[in-house]
Amino acid sequence: MVAAAAVVLLGVTSCQDDLPPTPTGSSGYWSTAPQTDEQRWELLRKIRAIDPCALIPRSELTKIDTVRWVDVRRPDWCEARMGSTEAGKGTELSWSLLVAPNGIKQSEPGRTTTIGAVTVGTLSDLDANPDLQDQLVQRNCTASASFPSTAAVMIFVTTPLGTEPCPVAEAVIPTILAQLDKEPAHGTSPDTPLTALLGRDPCAVANELGVPLAVADQREWKCSFPYRGDDIEVQYTYDKEALVVKGEPIFTINGHLGYGDPDATELHSYNAIVGPVVPSAQPESFLGPKLPVVNVYGRDGAVVEEVLRRATALFPAA
Repeated sequence: MVAAAAVVLLGVTSCQDDLPPTPTGSSGYWSTAPQTDEQRWELLRKIRAIDPCALIPRSELTKIDTVRWVDVRRPDWCEARMGSTEAGKGTELSWSLLVAPNGIKQSEPGRTTTIGAVTVGTLSDLDANPDLQDQLVQRNCTASASFPSTAAVMIFVTTPLGTEPCPVAEAVIPTILAQLDKEPAHGTSPDTPLTALLGRDPCAVANELGVPLAVADQREWKCSFPYRGDDIEVQYTYDKEALVVKGEPIFTINGHLGYGDPDATELHSYNAIVGPVVPSAQPESFLGPKLPVVNVYGRDGAVVEEVLRRATALFPAA
């Protein structure tokens, strides 16, 4: 259902009463739009440095229901389960911090509200498609908080049938705004493991290659740039072992294994494992544990492998 909620990411509006006004933060940083490229780079650095799980502490999650687990999905994405662990019975809440240079498009099925300088929107499943009323097995809501700085927080909620999911998102947004102003570093939340990716810049390899970068093309944990006639994307992420390890490794650098894409034809997605397993509060799935990964994506396999090799070499020896 989280994946389904992501489909409506571009249409985010409010489905409940207006939220009470609350300060956007004493520092005012997130309420100021960047004016120069250096300020845009600074925004990316600040976003990468923040612990997403610390934006909604467990003390706030317990107000929703009994907390079963809190886990990191990606360096910028945290998720939690409250209440029953039975399928379709409990409440799941996930949230991520990102940069949205062009803002988040609002749509009409619901309403948009503001909290100070922050634009808030929520969209429930039935707002988006009332005809689903008799087909749902649980409820879901997608929410956003967009800042003048071009930072944004996305929130995804699933709740049992018979409940409204958007009030869950609305209830935690003031906490997110207050916590974001504190800029909590990774590790502030006891549920956030410190991994090899944290504190690192996905554009470091482009700088190593001497490739000029356009800040407008960059996102919090992704770096995009042209190289040797190819359009390259480098991503620092966590991924399941079975999705990373495909066939025999194509190289070992500093003790880190790099894997190609044996099934690739026109598009290539290569990965290198740059650290130990990422601890998880959830039961291990059939896909295996989460791993800290450098992923490189492009059309030319030789160029993709070269960039991955150079990116992997930037990490300390295992």
